[in-house]
Order: sequence, then structure tokens, then C-alpha cells
Amino acid sequence: MRRPSGLMTAAPEAAPPPVDTAVPKNYLDLYGLSRPPFGAESGAVSYILFASHRRSFEPLVDHMINGKGLVLLHGEEGVGKTETLRAAGNAAAESGLPVIRVMRPPNSRVVLADFIAALPNALDASHPIAKLAEAILAPPRKVLLIDDLDLLPPDCVQLLLRLLQPIGEGGSIAVVAASTVDIGSAPPRPEFAELAGLARTTIRLPPIGPAEARQYIERSLWVSGGTTRRLIAPDALKQIIIRSGGSPGAINRQMEAAFTAGFVRGDSRITAKTIAATASPTGRRSKPAPSSRTGPVARIMPGIAIVLLAAGAAMFLYRALSDHHQPPAPASLPAGVQAPSSGAVHSSEKAPGPPAKTSETLPPEVMATLLKRGEQFVALGDLGAARLLFQRAAEAGSARAALAMGRTYDPEYLAVGMAQGEKPDPARAMEWYRKAAALGHAQAADLMKSIVKSPAKTGR
Repeated sequence: MRRPSGLMTAAPEAAPPPVDTAVPKNYLDLYGLSRPPFGAESGAVSYILFASHRRSFEPLVDHMINGKGLVLLHGEEGVGKTETLRAAGNAAAESGLPVIRVMRPPNSRVVLADFIAALPNALDASHPIAKLAEAILAPPRKVLLIDDLDLLPPDCVQLLLRLLQPIGEGGSIAVVAASTVDIGSAPPRPEFAELAGLARTTIRLPPIGPAEARQYIERSLWVSGGTTRRLIAPDALKQIIIRSGGSPGAINRQMEAAFTAGFVRGDSRITAKTIAATASPTGRRSKPAPSSRTGPVARIMPGIAIVLLAAGAAMFLYRALSDHHQPPAPASLPAGVQAPSSGAVHSSEKAPGPPAKTSETLPPEVMATLLKRGEQFVALGDLGAARLLFQRAAEAGSARAALAMGRTYDPEYLAVGMAQGEKPDPARAMEWYRKAAALGHAQAADLMKSIVKSPAKTGR
């Protein structure tokens, strides 16, 4: 019996599946997101009218369409006043009313020229207040929305007062002004007390509930191509919801910090350990409760508690960011981003300083991402999160990151309001400046000289 030809010929080996060797440049690549789901770069996500906000939203729209005069909207920072104001204005605009929006630019304040530029009429800020008010009040009837009312300069407040006191039978205007401060009970300046006296009513925007916070997170991730089940462990999601206190703004900050920390650590999913690696556990700063104890033990107990809390937090953060036992890296760890090397645990009296030598190198795109995110956290006043990122980049050889790390301890920079409640540490600033100088940063030497020449500002 003749065997078929080619029977003994070895079959060709199957080609191996293609391997994606692309290095994730940011957390969007690592987590498969199309755009940042939270924070300033998230884009315009459709407004969610929470049940907690409905009682505030509906009176605002009714006032814009049918009312006149001033209605004040206030609520805690990050609770959603700006988005509520914008969505209510959109609803009023659908009825055909001209809606004038005076919104504060990012990291800036509204000036009279910005106020005038938002008006539909071709006006000039050099005109007298009375002439400007007359032009604004001219038919047709308009709606004026003002965000961050408590940050308006005096000339803008004077213009607003003039608009709310029209002469004769002139036109009318419906004004809704939002602020973090309830100017009716705590006016920041005398002219605000007069303004509060003209308000028809004051509406408070409350925090959202836990179920609504979960809905907000799920919706934001869904719009960006992600899901909570795939990206966030249940315990981590619960922590974020509890710590946010019902503030969408706090959720944005915590989620942005968690994704950034997860990218740095190489976590394939946000877990409780990822949350622990972020610096700000809550969205708000609580005030200590008053105490009637005045004895010597009572006076020193808060200091002892603060020291112990700081020691525990420093130890926990250091262990969370370090791979002390050096387990194998997860499969999703981005190339070029390795777990921090292990080392001796420092005591609570002295936090770890800059590394003696560069432990590894990172791709330029990763370096740029770490620096950018760190600078964003500095702008938000969250120096703990910023230091996490700056230190990671500095350990990989970034002179710019080492310099930025030093500035977070420098008395000169903390004095201009980099973050509230942060105490300067000239010694640590000097260590990081030395590191920056060793890495070749030209400005580091001048900053070291500045610290040496200003011993009175060290706070020691």
C-alpha cells in the first residue's frame, strides 16, 4: 500500500500571536479609556439630574423663565453648583430667552472686562456703570448667570447691584448667582451684604447620596469606554464613595488620583491598596471639635495624636508604594514602569529623602505624564499626591521632578499659598535641590542659596 505523498512532512508551525509591545504612555492606555473620565480634561459629560438636586434645580429654571431679580445658589465646594447652573441655563435657553453666562476662568478670577465680554451687546468696560446697566436691561428680557459670586471684584458687584435696582419701568432681568459661601449669613465684603438684601430667595445645593455617587462614577466611566466592574474593585469603590462625602468634585479628584497612582504602580485594577497610595483620603477638611479640657495632659494629647497619626500614615504610604517583598510584577505592568525598589523602612521622625542614585529609567512619555499630573495636583493644593509623582520621576533621573519636589517643602513657595496647612521643611527642600543639582538642573543652586540666606523663614 502506497502512502500518500507528503504524509511524513512536518506541518508548518503556527505563527505566534502578535505581541503588543507598546508602552502605555498614561493611565488611559493602561486602563483602555478613550479620554479622562474625571477632572478638568473629562470634557462635557451630559448632566445628571440627581434626585438630591431636583428640589434645587426646578426652582432655578422657573425663576429664569418666569421670574426677575436675584436668586442665590450656594453649596459646599465641588457639590455641583457650576454644572447645575449650566444645565439650568440650557433649559432656560430652550425657551428662547437670551442667557448671559459669567463663568470664572480656570485658575483665575472674573474682571469687569470679562463680565462685559459675556454680554450680547457691543459694550466697552470703560463706560460708566449706569450706562452698562442700561444697555444690559434693554429689551428683550435676559437671564444672567454668575458663577463664584463671592470672588467677584468690587466693580462687578457694583454693576450687579445697579442691574437689580432698575429705574422706573425699565427692563427686568433674572439673575442666578452661585457661591461656595452663603453670602446671606456670612458676606465676605460689605457690598455683598447689600446684595444679599436684594435676593428674593436663597437655595442650597445639597450633597448627593451614596447610590447617586455610584451612578456618577459609573456614568463617567461608561462615557469614556470603561466600567466599574472591570476597573474598580468593590472595596475601593466603596471607599471612594464614603470619602467623597457626596461631593462630585471630591469624586473627580479621588478618581483622578487613583488612576494616576494605579498607572505609576502598574495596577491592572484600582484596589484598596491603590486608594491607600493616594494622599488625600477625603474631599473635605474637617474642623476639630472644641474641647473644654484645659489641663496639661489635654494640651499635649492633640500633639501626640498628630505625631502618631503622621507616623502611621507615613509608614502605611511608604509600604503601599514600595514592593517590600518583591512579588512578581503583574502581567499588566506597563513596560518601563517597575515597582519601587525595596529598602529599609524609615522612622516617623524622618521621612525618606531623595534617593542616593537613579534606580531606573522611564520612557520620556511616562516622565512627562508624571510631571504633568504632579503639577496639576500642586495647582489643586494636594501636595501629598504631587510628591508621590514627583518622587517617582526624580528616582528615574528627572532633574525637573527633583526641583519640583524640593519646592513642595520650600518656605518661599509655601508662603505664596501653594497649599493650605502645609508646613515648610527647609532641610528636605535642600536635599531635593541637591538632588536636582546633581542631575544637572541649573536653577537648583540658586534655590539652595535662597534657603541658606533666609533662615528667618524656615519656621524652625
